[in-house]
Amino acid sequence: MGSASKASDENVAPDDLRAIQLQLGTLVQMTKDYPLECSLGTCDFLFESRDEIQVLIESLTEELSESSDAA
Repeated sequence: MGSASKASDENVAPDDLRAIQLQLGTLVQMTKDYPLECSLGTCDFLFESRDEIQVLIESLTEELSESSDAA
């Protein structure tokens, strides 16, 4: 799977995660060539395939759901 390096997870606010999630959705639609390196917010990503982006989008969706349930 692709790799991501970022500041500590505790430092990323839910609004930042939503913004990254939306930007990743745009990347999925627009990207035709892989591997893909990109920076979103404070995160740097390397994706080997479209599926890797989809997995991250799904993980962000779950994380945001859990954080809103805990609030």
